[in-house]
Amino acid sequence: MPMIDKFKDIGTVVMGKTESGSIREGDNMLIMPDKAQVKVLALYCDEDKVRHAGPGENLRVRLSGIEEEDIVEGFVLCSVDFGAIFCAGYKAILHIHAIVEECEIIESIEQIDPKTRKPMKKKPLC
Repeated sequence: MPMIDKFKDIGTVVMGKTESGSIREGDNMLIMPDKAQVKVLALYCDEDKVRHAGPGENLRVRLSGIEEEDIVEGFVLCSVDFGAIFCAGYKAILHIHAIVEECEIIESIEQIDPKTRKPMKKKPLC
């Protein structure tokens, strides 16, 4: 869920639209790109408190484990169990300023080592 806003209200609350998967009260999640581990304390859809939400829902999510000032608009709330899906065949929507374009990954030409941030010599996994 890309975060479009944040505020403090009995904890840290973030707002955004669930892009894929689902989110439940009590889930342990990550805030990327900082890899901050957080726990979902409560979910709100419109003014109603809900226990879970699926793709396409606009949400307010109350989190523990992070402060409001540590979150920047554009950070993404992710499941800790969600594996890498950025492989050949992956379909996405590319947003560049006011341009929105559907795209598909055709081929992975290089994989970056997360520790050294340099290209790996072996062939990409996907």
